[in-house]
Amino acid sequence: MMRRATITAALVAVLLVFSGIPMAVAGTGRREMTTVRSWYFAEGTTDYGFEEYICVQNPSPRDAMVRATYMLPESDGAGQIAGDPFVVPPFSRTTITVGNQVGASDVSVKIDADEKVICERSMYWNGRIDGHDSIGVTAPYTTWYLAEGCTDYGFEEYVCIQNPRAGDATVNITYNTPSGPVERKPLEVPAGSRVTVKVNDDLPPCDVSTRVESDVPVVAERAMYWDSRRGGHSSIGVSSPSSQWFLAEGSTDWGFDTYILLQNPGGNDATVDLRLLGANGVVEVNDIGLPAGSRYTFNARDAVGSTDFSTWVESDEDIICERSMYWNNGTGKAGHDTVGVTGATFNCYLAEGCTAYGFETYLLISNPNGEENDVQVTYMTSGGAVPHGGITMAPYSRETILVNEVLPPGDVSMHVAGELPIVAERAMYWHLRGGGHDSIGLMEN
Repeated sequence: MMRRATITAALVAVLLVFSGIPMAVAGTGRREMTTVRSWYFAEGTTDYGFEEYICVQNPSPRDAMVRATYMLPESDGAGQIAGDPFVVPPFSRTTITVGNQVGASDVSVKIDADEKVICERSMYWNGRIDGHDSIGVTAPYTTWYLAEGCTDYGFEEYVCIQNPRAGDATVNITYNTPSGPVERKPLEVPAGSRVTVKVNDDLPPCDVSTRVESDVPVVAERAMYWDSRRGGHSSIGVSSPSSQWFLAEGSTDWGFDTYILLQNPGGNDATVDLRLLGANGVVEVNDIGLPAGSRYTFNARDAVGSTDFSTWVESDEDIICERSMYWNNGTGKAGHDTVGVTGATFNCYLAEGCTAYGFETYLLISNPNGEENDVQVTYMTSGGAVPHGGITMAPYSRETILVNEVLPPGDVSMHVAGELPIVAERAMYWHLRGGGHDSIGLMEN
């Protein structure tokens, strides 16, 4: 059933919604700030031994004025804390240490900027034994979908809901389980606050996908932990399903296991095809049945053996797709996860990256086109932009760049540009790969 769909330079809707709310910066002596782009992060905590950071990338040739607003749960005083505005220079990256702003608390974050910045959130815990990371979303919505989820095998799962609006939100959650849908009782999320739902308290041990519906626009993410929080990962939700998904990262080599998670939130059964793009060419897995309201897990090793690869998912019904990866360097199981993107584009921006403090940073690029693709990478450091030589990618291929071999130690953001549409992700590892996280980027034309 594999449809040879033309690669569209589609924008990724969940990441590309802009706002134009004027915002005065009182008492700073600066010009009036007009918000060109906002970012939202539902998950976040600086309590329980967690560190949290917001990474802000400015790919524009102008200074970006940025302000963070922190939203706390009712148990911590349910309110908003406005951070002081700060400037991110052109073609550079800045990091916010959230614990310096809010103390010890669960927290959601909103970022406003007067330039088109890109933002990610990274979190670490237990002496950085592991961590997780995710790009934010640029708008709240009334519906969110989360394909991955598990309350079995020692996993803890949490759904984090941020309400950045001025009015309270009533939120309904539906879990898609192997036994059918399970409706959770409605919950209230006060204005300007954050609520956390522990899914294990609602379900018996099982795999699960989740749909979050609200009477006012909110933001939803999911975090998972395992082995007494030895490891963990997180991902944003998506606001609408799609008939195709792309994932640049994936490996069944080097001790990695990779799983493709498919959620069908619709009322019709779906037939799904996978195209795995690796060093040994394209491997197709066709006609996966995905019943209405169900979730399916595909073990990539069953199709490709041991190799690095990217994934292209096509379905005859609109679905949701994520990818999770796990590994063990001898100190315990670690993992990372991300939702896919719904289209290849000419540009991808990735805010997080580090080649210092024992971090390894990898840039994963997928060329889902039937012809060669010339790709350029620009690194944005605290000292400005560093161009990287061009890469010519073969048709239907995947490229891996170890950024540590390109840059000296430091923090870094990235801009990937293709002559033809591309897909890119960034993965990071530390403690000799004892921990790791991964994220998609902002996809733009």
